[in-house]
Amino acid sequence: MLFAISSGNGVDEVCRGVWHFVRWLEKSYSFKIVDIEYAKCLRCYKSVVIKSDDDKLRLLEGTILWHTQSPFRAKHKRKNWYFGFWMLDSAKLHRFDSSKIVYQSMKSPKKGGQHVNTTNTGVRAIYPPLGLEVVSYEQRSQHLNKQTASKRLEQKVQEYNLDISNKKIFKEWKDKKSIQRGEPVLVFRGMRFEE
Repeated sequence: MLFAISSGNGVDEVCRGVWHFVRWLEKSYSFKIVDIEYAKCLRCYKSVVIKSDDDKLRLLEGTILWHTQSPFRAKHKRKNWYFGFWMLDSAKLHRFDSSKIVYQSMKSPKKGGQHVNTTNTGVRAIYPPLGLEVVSYEQRSQHLNKQTASKRLEQKVQEYNLDISNKKIFKEWKDKKSIQRGEPVLVFRGMRFEE
């Protein structure tokens, strides 16, 4: 599961709150940081995307409040700093199926060599579900070139899935950039970010 923590268009104090929240999560939850958008101040994040299989994180979804004096502006009257935490819908990813690969044999486009240009050892592998195509002619046997081409296609499908996921994450993050104030799920207080 992917989760986003966002300051929205928050000021430096909110970005510092996001940074503190990530540190707080690290104490109790298992996750991996997928992406960070840094703010201009030290120890401040505009947004963070994390990946975790911990279902308990779903209980934290919503608006989070950090109630404290501004760490950047000593006489600032505002003390409530809001940011959001929510789960991102995972995009429908394509599952690679090697049985759908179409292989075509071909002669190597390389120059020279007694074996290279006289036999069809090169392989073009096409993956029709996504319209992907790779070529392999480095090996001297067609069998080895098929294996190489199959691995390259699988890697291309993984890159395709990553690209789709990143686009979906960005769209969702953009859609939820405005943070709703009031009715926080969690409240932290003070410069020490205590629950």
